Amino acid sequence: MLSLTQPLENEIEINGQHYEWDLSYDNVLRFYELMDDDSVNEIEKVQIAFKMFVPECIADIETQIETVQAISQYVSGQDEEESEPSEGSHKQYYSWEQDADYIYASFLQDYGIDLIDLQGILRWEKFIAMLNSLSERTKFSQVVSIRAAEIPAGNSEYEIAERNRLIQLKDLYALKGEDSVSYAEQEIDSMFDRLVESAQKGGETNE
Repeated sequence: MLSLTQPLENEIEINGQHYEWDLSYDNVLRFYELMDDDSVNEIEKVQIAFKMFVPECIADIETQIETVQAISQYVSGQDEEESEPSEGSHKQYYSWEQDADYIYASFLQDYGIDLIDLQGILRWEKFIAMLNSLSERTKFSQVVSIRAAEIPAGNSEYEIAERNRLIQLKDLYALKGEDSVSYAEQEIDSMFDRLVESAQKGGETNE
């Protein structure tokens, strides 16, 4: 996603025309919020997302689906040419919504960056690179490490104490329901699979 030798693309090509796209980190996070909103149907989600990302472009719904799907795959780091990942191979132990405070505080701690001040400015690719490189001393990294840690086995006094400590921490920082980034991305992929299949079969995509 991020290259040290090439500039970030500020435009996307749609039907042979180039349009500016909004890949600021907060706009992408709003996209994830939209995809998780059960009060909005799937076609409306695509239409809203298309306007969020490419506000100056007008296109038919099939083009909107194709464009938003491509952007979704890009921001999630998926390679369109890669085979389908196996179950559990893309698990992420954090949530954009639940861990917002930890992410904000950790960026401020490690980089001196106030994410609120950079809304509409900081590109998604830069945001992700910094998120993935947060130091172990940050709250976000510590919480993710706790969630990912395996419960230790053994019956020594230390192992029992460590097991109890980790179980308590896992309970304290547990993700609510299926509120992980990887689960959200799987749900988005499934939605686009349904929409593309419906379009290929000549189904209604404008309701």
